[in-house]
Amino acid sequence: MKNILNKISEKLKQLFKTTFIYVVILVSASASFFVGMYYQKMNTKTKKHEVTKILKHEVVLAVDENNNLIIIQKSTGDYTIFQDSIGKHIFNMYANSVWNQNTQKTQ
Repeated sequence: MKNILNKISEKLKQLFKTTFIYVVILVSASASFFVGMYYQKMNTKTKKHEVTKILKHEVVLAVDENNNLIIIQKSTGDYTIFQDSIGKHIFNMYANSVWNQNTQKTQ
């Protein structure tokens, strides 16, 4: 009887070890899946962009070789680079205002 109980206990221990290993593997796999799935949602935060008013005498406008607009602050030397489409749009607005001023003066 003691021999049978020892065999049963050994089989239960082996079964428990095997089951425990599979449970650990399944839990870690499911945790990895959920972390991978929700990682972007957990770390992505929207930034609030504040509109700042910049006076014309405080900055210098420049265009680089890729037609990107560069706004350079005269006091600090800090600069901001904008895409070429933004630079073209601002240039067109400025050119239209200059053109309108000159055509109104000549009339």
